[in-house]
Amino acid sequence: MLRSMYAGVSGLSSHQQMMDVTGNNISNVNTIGFKSSRVTFKEMLSQTIQGASAPQGNRAGTNPQQVGLGVGVGSIDSDMSSGNLQSTGKTSDVAIQGDGFFVLQDGDQRFYTRAGNFNFDAQGNLYSGISGLKVLGESGEIQLDKTINPTPTESMELEGNLNSTAADGDVRTVSSDFIDSKGVAHTLKMDFIKSSDNSWRIPRPTITVDGDDGLVDFDPSTSKHDIVFNNSGEIDNNIGDGDSLMLNIDALDGSSPLNIELKMPNLTQYGGGTDIKFGEVDGVAKGSLESFSFSENGEVIGSYDNGLTQVVDRISLAQFENPAGLKRQDGLFVESPNSGAANVGSPMEAGFGSLAPATLEMSNSNLSQEFTNMITAQRGFQASSKLITTSDEMLQELVNLKR
Repeated sequence: MLRSMYAGVSGLSSHQQMMDVTGNNISNVNTIGFKSSRVTFKEMLSQTIQGASAPQGNRAGTNPQQVGLGVGVGSIDSDMSSGNLQSTGKTSDVAIQGDGFFVLQDGDQRFYTRAGNFNFDAQGNLYSGISGLKVLGESGEIQLDKTINPTPTESMELEGNLNSTAADGDVRTVSSDFIDSKGVAHTLKMDFIKSSDNSWRIPRPTITVDGDDGLVDFDPSTSKHDIVFNNSGEIDNNIGDGDSLMLNIDALDGSSPLNIELKMPNLTQYGGGTDIKFGEVDGVAKGSLESFSFSENGEVIGSYDNGLTQVVDRISLAQFENPAGLKRQDGLFVESPNSGAANVGSPMEAGFGSLAPATLEMSNSNLSQEFTNMITAQRGFQASSKLITTSDEMLQELVNLKR
């Protein structure tokens, strides 16, 4: 039988595989994070009709005479280049700009993907919307707390000005909320009384908590705290009791007793009126999750209704020496013997890419290239089929010699 017929068969098979790969690329043109593939061909084994000969004397050498036996698929290569980014406006979406893959976990098996359409499940676990697998962070599985525990107040700061022209005995009252160990807010109220030139006093009996004047003590125990200002209107810590006062507050409604430091380093005594007030007060009440977001460096940030934002975890990324060597499995990638082991790190560190919140990476399929490949595959298939029919006609002529 003619070798050309089998060469044509190999051409049909090879170009059919090329068409299969091209069709897969085209069908996944809207698949987020998809990486396209390409087919390269190689010549199959050749049959040697006559070997090569070396030059001898006055005679030139001859080249080998070989007949090729057709074509085969040399490789199917993955194009791991980045796709374009598409803004979605959805806070749970995130894309990678640069190198790296998101790491997903299924038991002991790890998978890798560039598709960042994530969500949080009912238990607060971050998972992939495509596979349902949990997303890994620096501390393992990423879990967003629905609530955040209260933090009691430990520090309160007073700021502003006490009028230097106020008369002795003049009273200025300030108040603020603070948080106990159970997250309950209480009102602390105190008086500043002008005691003499450049001197103001905080009498302990004037300090109330929710209107009760018997819950606060000073540390060390005393009935007053004197604040002395220098001639420039600033607190003189070498005279008087200084710009810091420790308040010991009794247990409130079954909560733990509190030790709150009252800081006053920015308190002044100038002319022009009094505007003393509480500034920064730490401690937060119990909070419920309102929203979450991702940052460029991979931080998962929860925002709570108590005004607190908390970094829950940081998304991990994986790199490979040969990412094109990864094996595709169920729309994800897994390690192969030629991809190398995963190097896991954090975004924006050690060569890893950054994250683009509220965006997704689009497929890197190039339709113009894929349609060109489709035409090429079609013409190659047609040419191979023509080779078979022509070889068949030649065989028919050979059979006709018997007539």
